[in-house]
Amino acid sequence: MDEAPKFEEGLAALEKLVAELEAGELGLDEALKRFEKGVKLAAHMQKALEDTGRKIEKLGADGLSPADGLDGAEDEEARSPSEGKARKGPRGKPGSAGNPPTLF
Repeated sequence: MDEAPKFEEGLAALEKLVAELEAGELGLDEALKRFEKGVKLAAHMQKALEDTGRKIEKLGADGLSPADGLDGAEDEEARSPSEGKARKGPRGKPGSAGNPPTLF
């Protein structure tokens, strides 16, 4: 693996490796090689997910959210008309743009 695969390509490759191992038709040495390749690929993909999570958290810390619209309509919808306060999002966390819910 000289060049890091894109996440989707890595996922497809990992699924293929799993299917080959589950089929049970490989010899012990070949199964071990594929298992090792799968472990390395899974570790690479986990790192990519963690990096993406950090980027998303940084966007949230900067007051941006991947779900923020350009017209600010979501900010209006997130506020209770009677109280003018942000409604609670999933798990009781505030869902306003100033304090967006986290994915992790």
